[in-house]
Amino acid sequence: MDLILTSQDDLASLNIREKLLAMDDWKKIGMFHNFPVYKSEKFYLVHIKIQKIYAENIDKHIRERLGIDFDNIIVASKHRSSAGIRSLTVHPIGNWGKAEYGGKESTVVKTNPHLMTEALRLLKKNNNLDEYTVSFEATHHGPYLETPTFFIEIGSTEEEWRDDRAGEVLAKTIMELEEKRYLPALGIGGGHYMPRITDVALQYKISFGHMLPSYAVEYVNENTLRMACEKSAHCKHAYIHRKGLKSEQKKKIIKILENLGIEIISSKELEKL
Repeated sequence: MDLILTSQDDLASLNIREKLLAMDDWKKIGMFHNFPVYKSEKFYLVHIKIQKIYAENIDKHIRERLGIDFDNIIVASKHRSSAGIRSLTVHPIGNWGKAEYGGKESTVVKTNPHLMTEALRLLKKNNNLDEYTVSFEATHHGPYLETPTFFIEIGSTEEEWRDDRAGEVLAKTIMELEEKRYLPALGIGGGHYMPRITDVALQYKISFGHMLPSYAVEYVNENTLRMACEKSAHCKHAYIHRKGLKSEQKKKIIKILENLGIEIISSKELEKL
């Protein structure tokens, strides 16, 4: 069983929750934060009253309060961008550097590369909205949790957060999710939306876990990347978007990966989907 987390403060989250409840037979099994908790054949659906990125250890509180267990957490959320791009995104959570928006400093949260990368592929397949792009985002923000977690989001303004069509696409994607186990790997290099890593995930048999954008390379060291591998299903491989990194960044990353015994792979070594 996996857990879907939504929140009252988030219009996109409310939108997706409404669509989820209409898509399956849900049974009420309790209350949390004064909201009903639902269970279906595959999922628990828990709604909270606080901002999700600051809901530190909410997985522990849910387990203790409800007496339930779950393997992964899928957080349905809004994505905010000053560019206002219509987008459907997926990303792991944690902080490469300072914890400015929840979580812990220089600490990433466990993720399930197989489930998260399949969510990206299903989003791409289910997206019938030409004006919306589909992509990964780099690892960022809180909360800190002990359960493998990823966010799935609608961006980037109130118009999109309220868009019933986008809510349907995300809800359908979540309901259809099944793990597909390919080679787990870190994704490194590029901008926040990890364009090359997204393209590789959509074309090849690979399961990306934590994703390090070029702007965060300065914050990482051997310990940080070791943790990122351990919390990405103990992956032993990394894919580098070399053109997305400056020369010094590339040298730093390659040296760290070599010291950790992490193999750098290219798309030529991967089987196409």
